[in-house]
Amino acid sequence: MPAPRRSTSTPSFKTQAARMLSSTLAMAALVLATAGAAHAQSRPLSLLTWNMEWLIAPDDERELLAHCQRQQPASDERAVPCTPGRKPPPVRSRADFDALAAVAKRAEALPGDVVVALQEVDGPKAASQVFRQGWTLDCFTPRAHPQKVGFAIRQGVPYRCNPPLQALDIDGKTRGGADITLYPNTKNAVRLLAVHLKSGCFDGALDRAFDPCGKLRQQVPVIEAWVDARVREKLNFAVLGDFNRHLDRDARLAAGPDEAAPLAMLDAISDDRPVGAVVYPATNKQVYVPCTSKEKHSRYIDDVLMSQGLRFATSRVRFVRLPYTLEEERRLVSDHCPLGVQLDNMAP
Repeated sequence: MPAPRRSTSTPSFKTQAARMLSSTLAMAALVLATAGAAHAQSRPLSLLTWNMEWLIAPDDERELLAHCQRQQPASDERAVPCTPGRKPPPVRSRADFDALAAVAKRAEALPGDVVVALQEVDGPKAASQVFRQGWTLDCFTPRAHPQKVGFAIRQGVPYRCNPPLQALDIDGKTRGGADITLYPNTKNAVRLLAVHLKSGCFDGALDRAFDPCGKLRQQVPVIEAWVDARVREKLNFAVLGDFNRHLDRDARLAAGPDEAAPLAMLDAISDDRPVGAVVYPATNKQVYVPCTSKEKHSRYIDDVLMSQGLRFATSRVRFVRLPYTLEEERRLVSDHCPLGVQLDNMAP
């Protein structure tokens, strides 16, 4: 009797296709996961901050100026001030927006991934007047007032918006913080908090009998609590924005024993309690670079406070300042210009 023949039949076309699709999807998932981690590991990361001085879309600004208020509006008021004797919000032309857009282009040209914390911007519509193609504008604080905080993220950078830090609005008239995670769900995740703190208390102890100092004093523990939470989560992070404080002088002051009412900002935030709660200002030991040729300031109030883990996850930290060109400063740009750090060759 002849030996039985081994079956030579092959799977149907549908079966083969299903297997190939399953294999392809599995491989794609693996590639994407690997690419996400490699993206965060191998590329430079630039973290910048830019206060854009009442950046509002032209049609919205015309409407707001037609019904302006004598006093600074509260956070839940959709209005702008026209206080006698005070500088009004700038009314910008297309050429002014183009000048600001040229600066955004220089930021975009930085190597690797670029993220810009924005202050005094009336949301994505206003930001798009300056950050045009190549950017994602997101994670803005939910404030009716046109001075919002948010982010411009160069397209292609993985990110996730977190709930805003509304506790920074300590009286319904100050500004909350914008919170974002870069490279979410990877071991290289970086949490960022963008802030625009109370203006007026640039120097001296926070217990001075001066209303802006009292309000800034209330905001500092909110930031400290956010920092401490990130340390306990073992996340790399940075707090960046307009601190309205000369942090080089503030660094000489002690915060004192009362965490709820600190006397200084940096010593309160960077107290190593819990262990690892230490931040490194980008402007530390940096010579002041003015934004314009006519600028009279000599100290930074914008900064990037890097966590200990973030600071030492990179082979080199480069200070970044993008002043205006002579042609740009002839336009209505901003009383601030971009500042930040470039973190080279982020370690795995």
